[in-house]
Amino acid sequence: MSRKKKSPLYRYWGYLLLAGAVVLLFARDVGPLAVSGAFALSFVWMLLAAPTWCGAKNRGEGYCRNNSSGLLGGCRQVRQHKWQRFKSLTRLDTLTTAARGWFTGAPQQIATCALAVSAIGVIAGLLK
Repeated sequence: MSRKKKSPLYRYWGYLLLAGAVVLLFARDVGPLAVSGAFALSFVWMLLAAPTWCGAKNRGEGYCRNNSSGLLGGCRQVRQHKWQRFKSLTRLDTLTTAARGWFTGAPQQIATCALAVSAIGVIAGLLK
């Protein structure tokens, strides 16, 4: 028996939330807490649940292209990649390598740009 395929709306709800948060930012009747909360939830979704590639450094010159959940997580096929992605964020010398892995493919680039928009939106929502 195969698994039931999840709808695109279920897989990409964080991007819809980000678009809604941008609309809320310019709405007059919405308070700053609701706007900042929507941006913060979108930020957390990008880090932990956005469908992207793994992006961990391989033994060769390339990066892993297995499917992953979020920018912080590694792929499920290679257990070491999860630790590699996590450890690269705690060391300053490998921080550039971790950031470089965030731009390895189109899904990574979209999620990284959305992450930046979410971070800026949280601050803009608090200043509203």
